[in-house]
Formats: sequence, C-alpha cells, structure tokens
Amino acid sequence: MAVVVCLVTVFGLAEHGAAKADDAQSVLRVDGNIRSSEPLRLTRMDLEEIGMHDVVTITPWNDEPTTYTGPLIRDVLAHVGARGDSIVAVALNNYRVVFPVSDARDYDVILAVRMNGEPIGVRQRGPVRVIYPWSEREELRSEIYYSRAIWQMNGFTVVGQVSQ
Repeated sequence: MAVVVCLVTVFGLAEHGAAKADDAQSVLRVDGNIRSSEPLRLTRMDLEEIGMHDVVTITPWNDEPTTYTGPLIRDVLAHVGARGDSIVAVALNNYRVVFPVSDARDYDVILAVRMNGEPIGVRQRGPVRVIYPWSEREELRSEIYYSRAIWQMNGFTVVGQVSQ
C-alpha cells in the first residue's frame, strides 16, 4: 500500500511539474503580417497573460458540454500586431487550415490551452486548440466552422490584405 501511495505521489508530482515546465515553453509560433519581422514564440503563460476566456460548448467530438479556456484569437492578433485577412493555422503534424480573421472579429473564438480546467496536453489534442462557441451561436454549427477547429496547433501565419 505504501508503495502505491508513493508511486501515485511521485507520478502526480511529475505530471504537475511537467505542466509547470510547459508553462514556460513555447507552445505557439506566430509569424506573417505581424509587428515583428521574426516569428514570435508564445508560451502558455504569455497566452494566459493576454487574457483567458471560457467557452462552454458541445462539439462533434464531445457529447457533453466541455469548458475550454484560452485567449480570444482577436486579442492574440492584437497582441502580436497582426495585419491581414486570413490565418493559416498549423498543427504538430503540419496539417493546416485557413480561416478568415473576420471569424475572430465576429465570434468569441479562442485558442484553448485548458480543457475543463486542466492544461491540454498533446494526448488531449493540445497544446492549443481552436474552439468556436458552437453552443452559443447556431450559425456556427456547420462543417465549415467545425473544419476550422484545428487541434494540436502549434503555430499560425497571418496572411493577406490588411483588414480594418
């Protein structure tokens, strides 16, 4: 019994320590039409400092309401000085989706870094997931918006004409 308690404690602390270490590691690379000529690398802490928002929604992948937490994409775009009309989001496996910046302007789309209060790891399709407020906005419940919900996202490029 003591061995089990010890192992649970050690592995629990190791997992907690890994989450803390991840907070200081880059989870999102941003480039393209931004204020910097070099790509910006944002940590989980950077994203949290931009401002966290909750989206409670049902997705095609979760049957029950799930709380996703992360900064609004429009706030991240403002933070990096983005000027463009499209976002090319890239996943860890180089899968890419393109969606208009207007989605970020018109809807409370977030870059989720937490799911039900816990950091999203790669096994949970993290480190970052694009989440739309599907349950709040009926017009978003379509394949076009579901297809923009990239997971295991690790970067995006801002492209296109300057939007106002």
